[in-house]
Amino acid sequence: MRLAFLIFSVALIVVTTSAQGASELVPKPLFSDDPKGLRLQAAIPRMVDANGNVVWIDEKYTTTQYKKAASLLVLQEANRVAVELHLPEKVPITETDLVEVVVTPYGFNVVHHSVGSVTTKHFCYFVSKGNKFNELDAADYDHTCLTLRRNGTLPITSMDTNAAYRLAAKWLTATSMDIKGLNRDCKLHIALSPFWNGLTHLGEKPQNQFVPIYFVWWTSLQNDLQGHGDVAYVELYVPTKTLLQLCVSDSKYILRQPLAFTNLDSFMPGAAPIIKLPPPERGAQPGPG
Repeated sequence: MRLAFLIFSVALIVVTTSAQGASELVPKPLFSDDPKGLRLQAAIPRMVDANGNVVWIDEKYTTTQYKKAASLLVLQEANRVAVELHLPEKVPITETDLVEVVVTPYGFNVVHHSVGSVTTKHFCYFVSKGNKFNELDAADYDHTCLTLRRNGTLPITSMDTNAAYRLAAKWLTATSMDIKGLNRDCKLHIALSPFWNGLTHLGEKPQNQFVPIYFVWWTSLQNDLQGHGDVAYVELYVPTKTLLQLCVSDSKYILRQPLAFTNLDSFMPGAAPIIKLPPPERGAQPGPG
């Protein structure tokens, strides 16, 4: 069944690229730093072009052994983050403390460098950029924010964006995020959370009272030109120094070490079939060798 699927995928690529013109008949190598896939596990199904360059792998490929090893590594990273941020967790967090574990397939990890997440009753920890921890969310976000909002509002004269920034910078630094790089390369924004203040957009201010849930975020020039997206953000409730969300979406601003897998070959025994694309038509440009 898997072989039949691969053959169908090859035919689909050839038909699709033929419709786009001969100059696009040869798909680009999937890995620019390893075009022939020399570092790939032999068990991962793949397609190669006439030069032996890997142009496709099965992103759904995984094994039970890999999933178990990945979940353990993400759990270990969650424990490190919980300690770094002094989160209200029972440390060490164990497998019995988890309410959800999500591990992406190994093939997906190879292409996107995303491992997965673990969730306790308090927080969800993500390792999804560069095989590094990059995001933390309050597990019951809505309930938490509703509870904080019931604490009451403050006069608008009490709004303190500096306090919000100091807390956000402190937490980003504690988790080895490059706050200096973010401030150097990106534009800093600080505003009240619009949803919990009944506002229509970020940056708007209430006239009299406000809920002190702040949003601190950094945008790149591209984000600003496109009018959406961000490089990093932190959402927090200042009075009790409560962290609601923290995320860095560009791995170059994550100074943490990526999760390191060992003995991958033992998790993925055997060798998958290698499907070879036909030589390019005359006039098509071959990919780099």
